[in-house]
Amino acid sequence: MTRERILEAARPVVARFTVTKFGMEDVARAAGIARQTVYKYFSGKDDLLIAMFVQQLTEMGEQLSEIAAADPSAEQLVTLFVEELKAAQKFPLFDAMLDPAVAPKMAELVFGSDELFTARNANWFPILERYVASGVVADDLDFARTVRWITYQEFWFLTHPTVLTPSDEERGIYIRDFIVKALLAK
Repeated sequence: MTRERILEAARPVVARFTVTKFGMEDVARAAGIARQTVYKYFSGKDDLLIAMFVQQLTEMGEQLSEIAAADPSAEQLVTLFVEELKAAQKFPLFDAMLDPAVAPKMAELVFGSDELFTARNANWFPILERYVASGVVADDLDFARTVRWITYQEFWFLTHPTVLTPSDEERGIYIRDFIVKALLAK
């Protein structure tokens, strides 16, 4: 209960003070608890930020469950990617990730976190299993590496929204022609 309370209190604090300027004292004050209590649940700012990412990934998985449960097809996989990107853009840390001074730190946090990839795997492994079983994606995929690669592709789109594709429509085409195509069964 206290951990969830801290995570809830942290969202507006991080949004207000930014990723680089918020402090654990700010989070403790917002949660109405002692700073030591925050440290009882989180070792520091990075640990708290990862927990916020994991919480968001869990929520995204729930939001996208209907799309993920649809009949497997290449186009449905494109839809899943696009909708996951849209959901991620609503994440409280999204704007901070766009800051060129913060993006490298966010990349280190995301790609260095086993906890985050455990959450990503929990969302994506069942999807990939269904798509393999239906013959849509290749049956020789290493799921953990595939999820890591998908995460990298999405992270790139989120932190560099107009570099590869200037519009949502072109982003969908790019996802279909390059990302999804790389996963498809031959």
